This record gives sequence, structure tokens and C-alpha cells, in this order.
Amino acid sequence: MSVSYSLQANTANLSSILRVFYLWKGSLWKLLWRELLIWLIVFFFLMMIHAFVIKNSDFEDIYRTILGGLSSVELDGTIMFLLSFLNYNSLTRWSDTYDLLMWPENIALYFNQYFNEKSMSSKEEAKNLRNAIVRYITTFYILIFRDVSTEVRQWFPTLEHLVESKILTEDELQLLTSSHLAENSCHYWIPIDWVALILKKRYRPKYLYDSSGNRIRNPKESIMNQVHFMEFMRELAKLRGKVSDVLSYDWVPLPLAFIQTITIVVYSTLVISTIQMQIKIIDIKSKDSHDSLITEMFVSFLSTIPTNVLYLSFLRISQVVINPFGQDDDDFETPYLIDRHFKVLQEILCKPTDAPPTPPPVPPTSPAANAQMEIMNRGPNQLGHTLASAMLSGISTNSMRNAN
Repeated sequence: MSVSYSLQANTANLSSILRVFYLWKGSLWKLLWRELLIWLIVFFFLMMIHAFVIKNSDFEDIYRTILGGLSSVELDGTIMFLLSFLNYNSLTRWSDTYDLLMWPENIALYFNQYFNEKSMSSKEEAKNLRNAIVRYITTFYILIFRDVSTEVRQWFPTLEHLVESKILTEDELQLLTSSHLAENSCHYWIPIDWVALILKKRYRPKYLYDSSGNRIRNPKESIMNQVHFMEFMRELAKLRGKVSDVLSYDWVPLPLAFIQTITIVVYSTLVISTIQMQIKIIDIKSKDSHDSLITEMFVSFLSTIPTNVLYLSFLRISQVVINPFGQDDDDFETPYLIDRHFKVLQEILCKPTDAPPTPPPVPPTSPAANAQMEIMNRGPNQLGHTLASAMLSGISTNSMRNAN
């Protein structure tokens, strides 16, 4: 689930920065604490190995030679260029994938506005049609997200679970799986095709032509007129096109070798920086200067840890956002989206309102009527303020009271 911190960062002041800084879920600290702990363990382990095993032994010269060779390795800014390139591509893919998660409200609202209930033989048939559209669009989302999200795959491990959840009937499931496609192929487009077919079956052109070529009015009611039918179909095709493109990002990820190369470079850099710190500490210990040793360790930590944290954070952030449908803290909560879309579709399609709410009548001499007339008589830039909004806008509360 994506971590929201907008409320904690509502103002750019020190307290807001500290509130965001100490968040744990989805934070930098939660991502890096294991790697930093291992780095510290390796650092002190190498110190102990030299102090109690290698020092004053036959292997000390060999050990110093190895450390000396590694200490000459230059850690330049090439790694930052590679990490920046990886993060740019990962975040771009993450943003583009989010833009593809089209919500189904437009489909439901278009259908509510364009649907001609007189074309149905009964209210029960109209109700069943609305329920079918809700179920088929929900099935479309489930089939898409099953192929990219581990959480949705765990929620619906097989297509039979769609029947257990009463999203589909047994006959509909059999129809879904009876295609010539392989079992593991994508079937996401089939429910959208069902929606189009059940509407097309009930669509009637406004005019017909008799055997003489004369245009006559069609006596049968159509589920929608021609303009509305075409507009609804375009919106349905738009939904299918945008959401199904999520699969394209899943099928064609960033090159694996590129990810492996940067990962190896980052962790190799951490190891080399640890060894380079060791050779400095060993040289100072050989001078029997305890104060210099403490100072050098402190300075080395201050100079090395921020750089290591920067490298690790860039790498781990790219690893998190490279697949936004996983189980990380900042991944998209696809089960919530499916549940939310299902409930919204039910609310719009299965509980339609015949007309917008009508405001209650107000007696012409009541205070409410006077307030309405005052608002209507104000100019376009004279919208009323509360005391709180006046303070935020810099308006004097005294002048506001005098105006009232």
C-alpha cells in the first residue's frame, strides 16, 4: 500500500520535516537498515580478524599487500551516473503505470445517462443487465491484476475462485475458459467483449429501410441512441486500452543485465570502501597512536556512511518502484482498487437515481432566504468568508465584522 505522508508534510517547517523524517513505514530506514547493519558487522569483523588473527603473523604482509592494492581503487562519480539513470527510468515507468490505472466511473456514469430503460421488457431485465455490467468490468480488472500483482493472485489463485466470489456464474466461467487460447494466456478482453455484445444485442437503429428503400421509423426501443452508443463504446475501448497496457510494462521490464550490473557495482563499492577504511586504521595502529586511531575511525565513518547511504538508497528505491504491483510498502494496493471499483460500480449502476436532489423550499421571509439573496447580489469577487478563511487570506477579522 502506498504510504501517504501529505498530512504530516502540510507545511514546510521544521516540525513537518521531523514528522516525515521519523516515519517508519515506507521510509529510507526500513529499506536500508539490514544492509547498513551487515556493512557495520563486516567492518568490525575485518578489524577483529586483523587484530586477533593476522597481526604479527606470517600472513600480515600478504594481508597488507591485498589491502594496499584495493585501497588504490578510485571510487569516482560513474556509479552516481548509473544510479541516476536507473532511478529516472524506474520512476518514469512507475509514473506511467499509475497513469494507466483508469477508474471505471466514466463507464458507469455514461451508462446511467444514456441507458433507455424502456427498451427492456421488465425492470428485472434492466436490473440483471446492470448487475452483469458491474460483474464483467470487475472481472476485467481482476484478470488484468492477476497477471501482475502477487496479492491479487493470492486472492484469486484460480479462475474458479471468481465463481466462489459470485463474480461470475458457472456458465460464464466455462465460456471464459472455452476459448482457443492457452490456459495461461490473457483473457482480460473477454469480459469487455461481453459488455459490448449485450449492448449491441439491444441496440436498435432509429430508422429502418423497407423493401422499397423508404426510410421508416423503427418501432422497437433502442437501449441507447446512435450517438450515445458510439460514445459509450469509445469509452469502453479506452478503458480496455489503458488498463491492459499495464501488462506491457510487466512483459517488457528494464533489462535484467542492467539491474544486475548496477547492483553488483553498488555492493562492490561498499566492500571496497570498507577495505579502504581498514588500511587507514591499520596504518595508524602500527604507529601506536590511540588518539589518532579514534579520530581516524570517527572521520572515516562520517565520510563513508553518507556516501554508502546515498548509493544504497538510490539502488533500493529503484528496486521498490521497478515493480509497483508487489508487496512493498509503496506498491499499489490492487486488492483495494478492485474492491473499491466493484463497490462504486454497484453504487452507480445498481442504485440509480432518477433525478438530482431538489433543495427544500425556503419561505421568502425566512433568514435562509435573506442569506441566499445576499449571496446572489454579491459581485463575482465577493464570496463570503468564515473567520478561519479570512485569517488565511489575510483579511482583517474586524473589517469582516464591520462588513456584516
